[in-house]
Amino acid sequence: MAKNDRNAPALRHLGLMTLLEGGSLIALVAIAMPLKYMAGMPEAVSAVGPVHGAFYLWTMGVLALALYRRLLPLKHGAVVAIAALIPFGGLFSHHLVKRRLHETD
Repeated sequence: MAKNDRNAPALRHLGLMTLLEGGSLIALVAIAMPLKYMAGMPEAVSAVGPVHGAFYLWTMGVLALALYRRLLPLKHGAVVAIAALIPFGGLFSHHLVKRRLHETD
């Protein structure tokens, strides 16, 4: 098995996690928080918040592993980490990781 073949699953995992984390951040900011503050439904944040937190930590763990294995340049890793803090940043991160995955093919 070539080295690039071993790297593909880790980069695919990171790409998936950027989408899940980004989607959960959008759900938190665009749906749960307005429900909490405009409709008086704090349960929405109580439900979505921990899910987003778990996805965020999982994404950062997978990102750390990818950087440790040198699957991404440090500059790209920093962009992915910063984008995780911005709504819709997960889409940009996913594109960045997907492009890196195709470069290794």
